[in-house]
Amino acid sequence: MTLRIGFVFDDTLDVLDGVQAHILTLGKELSKRGNEVHYLVGQTEQRPVEHVHPLARNVMVAFNGNRMRIPILSKAGAINQVLEKTHFDVLHVQAPYSPLFAGRVLARANDATAVVATYHIAPTGMLSYVGGKLLGAINSHSHRRVDEVISVSKVAADYAHLTAHVDSSVIPNPVDVRDLLRRRAESGQQTIDRFHGDGPHVVFLGRFVERKGAKVLLESLRWGERRHLFPRGMHVTFAGKGPLLAESQRRADELDTQCSFIGFIEESEKPALLASADVAVFPSTGGESFGIVLLEAIASGSNVVLAGDNPGYRSTMMNDEDALFTVNSEGRAKALAEGIARALADRTWAERVHAHEQGLLKLYDVSTVADQVEAVYRQAIHDRRRAAASKS
Repeated sequence: MTLRIGFVFDDTLDVLDGVQAHILTLGKELSKRGNEVHYLVGQTEQRPVEHVHPLARNVMVAFNGNRMRIPILSKAGAINQVLEKTHFDVLHVQAPYSPLFAGRVLARANDATAVVATYHIAPTGMLSYVGGKLLGAINSHSHRRVDEVISVSKVAADYAHLTAHVDSSVIPNPVDVRDLLRRRAESGQQTIDRFHGDGPHVVFLGRFVERKGAKVLLESLRWGERRHLFPRGMHVTFAGKGPLLAESQRRADELDTQCSFIGFIEESEKPALLASADVAVFPSTGGESFGIVLLEAIASGSNVVLAGDNPGYRSTMMNDEDALFTVNSEGRAKALAEGIARALADRTWAERVHAHEQGLLKLYDVSTVADQVEAVYRQAIHDRRRAAASKS
């Protein structure tokens, strides 16, 4: 059974953050299977795929340790036009959502259209819990329209339960392993070698904000230098941008280890950068509902991926203690420095960790995830039709 599916998302598709990557990766796979996939989104200038419907104006805000865009204005007429023209079988809303856009879409959806919600968020503190509970109360009426609920991890499922009082199935974020391998191959070995350079190579990829942990990596480099833990020639590449970039560069200037800051990296080059990593380090201190960047690094060919031990990353890495290091204690610099040193010095250990991490990919590959999501869609459609029949 082919379906007309509408992803409903308050934010823009002009950037490729976690939720955008989720719906675009999943949507492309669902399209390949013969479904017609649309994107009902906030203010978007670029159209990365077909059937993009920008239906709201957005403003940038800070929330839960991130900068994000929220809708401030959406036109009921434009929403109605898309809903009436397309006759969706399923609307798939990304949650938590705003009552100013996604909530309005759900309120106007045809009674015959099934609605699925996916929760992505992991809280960073009491404010995000309070804000989530307030939003859950505001959206309580529109949330009754939801037939089935998904969360991308147990952390997100707990948040959904506490803030919106809903239970959910856990289906992880998808990773298009074949696409990453294709882009890595298109980059060519020369590009990988250029990123790698001479000597052992450590890679950090992420925004320069407090919770993404560039500071944690820099602390660990200082700790390891003072104890002569690292092999000669080890160098570190920091990729990304953000408000703490200049401060991180100043900290790096105080180190003996060669550190390069290459700024924002295009999606086309990301697999080559990650493939060049003898150790890819993601020291996020929290606020992660999932760890899609970990899986991108594994799929791209990073030899060893080390992840900050926050609940979202721990879930993604299946509690692999070898790959996890503490990020919320005084011992974090020591733990990460020793992890990097071991990954570069102990070949047997590194090969075992690499093999375990490669084994995770099948669980998270987009084909596996899409099978699970389609099953939820079928259940939601069944529920919706059964409810309609009982009323008639």
